[in-house]
Amino acid sequence: MELNTFQKQKIKFTFDFFLDYNKDGAIQWDDFQEMIKRYKDVNKGSLSDADYKLMLASLEDEWKDLKALAHANEDHPVYANEDHGARVHANEDHGASVSFDAYLAMWEKTLATCKSVSDLPTWCQKMIPILFKGMDVSGDGIVDLEEFGNYCKNFQLDCEDVPAVYDVITDGGKVTFDMNRYKELYFRLLTSPSADAGNALMGKKP
Repeated sequence: MELNTFQKQKIKFTFDFFLDYNKDGAIQWDDFQEMIKRYKDVNKGSLSDADYKLMLASLEDEWKDLKALAHANEDHPVYANEDHGARVHANEDHGASVSFDAYLAMWEKTLATCKSVSDLPTWCQKMIPILFKGMDVSGDGIVDLEEFGNYCKNFQLDCEDVPAVYDVITDGGKVTFDMNRYKELYFRLLTSPSADAGNALMGKKP
């Protein structure tokens, strides 16, 4: 499915802010390890060892999906770090490097048939509660304004008005920012063809 410009921008945001930690324009396995390290640094114990093990397993599965799709599509190759002219054939090769085009192609294929959260890849579904718990540092099952503000700060999101964005998340205080709300916004962030409340997870108002 061809995504529109706005959807591609959201995918690029995810790629740049949460995955490409060394900012070289590609994803390596080291970037995923840095993602886990950052969560450990900023979450102050809100995630257990079991959570991190699940995060690691989910990222391993995402890495396999990325490489499998890139191998099947000559237009979006996976390269070996030491030689960007060579294709990588070993599925377990953590030395590979995945371009944004390959990452985008994975989501275009995924979202073509995605009607609900249950249609997302298993690794993605498993990551959702972990990402929520990473925001809910207090562990009370609700992300409050302070926690959301810290999330924006820790991940260096360009959020000019944290209270206004949080107001979008809670629909003016009518909705609790719990796991169910996070799951809804996460799905809308991935799939919506136009700006809506899902933008709030990027620190943006619709």
